[in-house]
Amino acid sequence: MRPWCSIIVATKNNELTIKYVLRSSLVLAKAYDTELVIVNGNSTDNTYGIAINFVNEYKQYFASAKVLRDPGISLSLARHIGFKNSEGEVLIFLDGDTILTESFRYYLEKELTEADIVLPMFIVVPLDKATRAFNNFTKAVTDVSLHTTLSESNVKDPSILPPARIFKRKVLEKIGGYPLSSKFFGEDKIATAVAVKLGFKYRFVPRLKLLKIDEPGYIAYWRKHFRYGRGISKDVSSVGKRVLRGYIVLRRLHHVNVIVPILSLLYAIFTYHNTKSVCKAIEIAIMKYFIDLAMLLGDAVGSILR
Repeated sequence: MRPWCSIIVATKNNELTIKYVLRSSLVLAKAYDTELVIVNGNSTDNTYGIAINFVNEYKQYFASAKVLRDPGISLSLARHIGFKNSEGEVLIFLDGDTILTESFRYYLEKELTEADIVLPMFIVVPLDKATRAFNNFTKAVTDVSLHTTLSESNVKDPSILPPARIFKRKVLEKIGGYPLSSKFFGEDKIATAVAVKLGFKYRFVPRLKLLKIDEPGYIAYWRKHFRYGRGISKDVSSVGKRVLRGYIVLRRLHHVNVIVPILSLLYAIFTYHNTKSVCKAIEIAIMKYFIDLAMLLGDAVGSILR
């Protein structure tokens, strides 16, 4: 009999955070028949050792627990390897810096009676000014999405949907496993978009919460979004580009915000309307501009070097 759920953790050089991620898996392991699959992407730090030690210490809580090695080429490949080596009816994909909360114990099973793929709420742990600002920004993006994309029962182009992290096994079996897309961009969006196009039910569930431990500092966010922007042109496969055509067009329209910051202004107005805080409104407007600039420059470099 296969386990009810598989927690698939794709990790690379996460020695500072991986122990918290793995301990959070016990939230489900102590309540459900749970499998843990850790895919280590050729880490050069102590990530692999921490994962092995965790499995040895806590394996009695899991139906099975294992650590796999992968070449560390891409997150897409790591997730695909995790899927291929898992057996659970429900697949939860985590990164080496993403923590499950108690909400999964109380709400996950119920939510999956109404959906095949699920997007949880991400909360960035506020470690410094940059992470606090980014967390407020993600809240603003979620609020805007709830009033636009996520409020539409029938989305004509599912590529614009925020990417899910929880899939019923039948979904990935239908689409042939996790898509092998890129190093920095697209894999979660492609899996989500293809699944929705095939008729599987998508659901955003704010009460299912994941904690994200981002690297502190604005430089880290700049590097991350520069890579995302570069990935639009350079890393996504031709199939991926076709699947994500609508999202790529929409994302590139956001480049206009760098020249005429109308979107930053709209985000600020929306934030002020919800919070009545001028400081938060300004913070969100600056973060929106900062991210769009990083992605514009990344996209430009990716186009030149393609």
